[in-house]
Amino acid sequence: MIDMSKMVISMVLLVGAVILYTVYLFLKKNFNGLSWEEIVFHLKVPMKGTSNEMIFDYFRSYGILMGIGVCFAIAGSILCHFIEVTGILLVAAIVLFVMALVVILNSFDTFGCLMAQRKESSFLEEEAAPVTQGLLTFPEKKRNLIYIFLESMESTFSSKEEGGAMDENRISELTKLAKEGIHFSENGKLGGATPTRGASWTTGAMVSQTCGYPLMISLGGKNYKSKKAAFMPGATAIGDVLKKEGYEQEIMVGSDLTFGGRKMYFQQHGDYFVYDYPYAKEQGKIPKDYYEWWGFEDKKLFAFAKEEILRLAKGDKPFHFSLLTVDTHHIGGFACEDCENHFDRQYDNVLACSSKRVEEFVRWIQSQDFYQDTTIVISGDHCTMDNNYIREQYDGSVPRRVYSCILNGVAEPVSGTKRAFYPMDMYPTTLAAMGVKIQGDRIGLGTNLFSDKPTILEEYGDEKVQKELAKNSAFYKQRILGEKRK
Repeated sequence: MIDMSKMVISMVLLVGAVILYTVYLFLKKNFNGLSWEEIVFHLKVPMKGTSNEMIFDYFRSYGILMGIGVCFAIAGSILCHFIEVTGILLVAAIVLFVMALVVILNSFDTFGCLMAQRKESSFLEEEAAPVTQGLLTFPEKKRNLIYIFLESMESTFSSKEEGGAMDENRISELTKLAKEGIHFSENGKLGGATPTRGASWTTGAMVSQTCGYPLMISLGGKNYKSKKAAFMPGATAIGDVLKKEGYEQEIMVGSDLTFGGRKMYFQQHGDYFVYDYPYAKEQGKIPKDYYEWWGFEDKKLFAFAKEEILRLAKGDKPFHFSLLTVDTHHIGGFACEDCENHFDRQYDNVLACSSKRVEEFVRWIQSQDFYQDTTIVISGDHCTMDNNYIREQYDGSVPRRVYSCILNGVAEPVSGTKRAFYPMDMYPTTLAAMGVKIQGDRIGLGTNLFSDKPTILEEYGDEKVQKELAKNSAFYKQRILGEKRK
C-alpha cells in the first residue's frame, strides 16, 4: 500500500514536471519580456476573456512533446512499482519536479524580485505627486480627448532611417503621423517611452499611462477576483479627473474588458461606458457565436468607434473616448482580409495593416467638425512579446521604445521634444496637451513632457528607477493599492 502511494505521488510529480517544462519552453519561445509582476498580477485578477488562440498555440507547439512526456512518466512509474524501486523513483520525481519549477521561476527573475521585495524603499513616496485641490486648472473651453492604445506597438518597427530597427518601415503611416504631431524621443527620431516595471503588459501599461503609477502587486497582496475589490483606490487617474470635470467617457476594446482587471479599473476610475466584445454581442453588432482572435477584430473596432464618437460629439458634454486595438497581439498577430502580403512574415503584414488602419481613422477624425476641439493621443501599450519575431527581426541597433504621438494638442514643448521618459509620463503630458495647467508639472510619478521639469528617468537614470520600483514600498501598498498594514 505504501509503495502504491509512492507510485501515485511520483507519477503526479513527473507529470507536473513535464507540464512545467513544456510551458517553460513555450513561454521562452513565444513571449518576450514576460515579467514576474505580470505573472503575479494575472494570478490575482479575472482571466475571463483570454484568447483561445494562446491555448491552441501551446498545444500545437508542445502538445505532442507533452503527451509523450506524460506517457513516459506514467509508464515509468508503473514499471518502477512492479520492479519495486518506488523509493528511488520518488526521489527522482521530486528532484525533476523541483528542477522544472526552478527553471520556470528563474526565467521570470522570480528570485531576484523576491529578494528585492525584502528591501524597503521610500522612492515612490518621496517622488510621487498626488492630485490635490488646485493642482489642475482646466481651460474655459474644455477639449475632447481621443486616446488610441495600440497593442504591442513600438517604434522599433519603423525603419533605421526614421529611428527604428528595420531595413524597411513596417509602420510608415504611424511614422508620418508622429512627424505631423508631437512625439517625444531621446534622439530626435521616432522614439517613445522606455519600458518599465509594472507597465510591460496591457493592463499594467494602460494603468501606468492613465494614473501615473506602475502596477505592482506583490505575491502576498490582495486578490482582485471579486468585482467589488477596490482597484488602486489611492490613485487619481485621468478618468477620475475628467469625470469630475463633467466629461462623458467611454472605453472600447475588441475583447472582453473583464480580462486582466481592466473593466474593474476603468469603471472604478472614471465610470467609463464599456463597449467590448460581450456588449457588441448583446447589442447585435456581431452574431452571438462570432469569435475572431480575442473577440472581434480591429476592422470592426474602428467602424464601431466612429459610430460611438459621433454619438458622443452630439452630446452637450466634452468627451473622452479611449480604445485599444488587438490585431497586433502576439503570437503572429491577426491577419484580416484587408492585410496585404507585402512582407514574408505575417506579423510584419499585420503591423503594416494596423498602421494604415490607424491613419485612416485619424484622417476621419480630422475631417469632422468636432476635431478643432479634440486632442488625439496615440500610444502603444507596451513593446511586443512576440519573441519569435523579435529574435528574427530585431538586431539591437536601437533601444526598444513604446510608440507615441500627440495630434492637435494646444501645448508647446518648453525645452524641445528630446526627452527620456516612461509610460507614466503620458498622464500629465496628455492633460497638458489638452490645455490643462499642472502646478509643479508632476502627477504621480509622471512628468509633463511639455515642461522643462526632468522626468524621474532623466533625473535618476533607468537602472536606479527600476531597482527602486522592484523594492517593497509601504506607501504604494497602503496609500495606492489600499492594502491594510500588516
